[in-house]
Amino acid sequence: MDSTGKVQTVDSSWSLPLPLKEYAMSRVTVYFYSDRWVPIKYCYLEKAILLYQKANLEGKEILLFPDNLDPNQFTNSFN
Repeated sequence: MDSTGKVQTVDSSWSLPLPLKEYAMSRVTVYFYSDRWVPIKYCYLEKAILLYQKANLEGKEILLFPDNLDPNQFTNSFN
């Protein structure tokens, strides 16, 4: 996302591309991990990306999952 708030894609073999603009209003859940996945916020992907970037700058780690996916239902493969 650029400084004007527009969603951009990044074409790099070293990182995942940001989603296309049509997905910006998709709902996601923001989680952090503390012995299990803890949901902390439900929001649109566009805002969640901004939250992720801010948390990353502050040295915090959060992860975004689709609204209909609960990572606690999986094995410890995410740990």
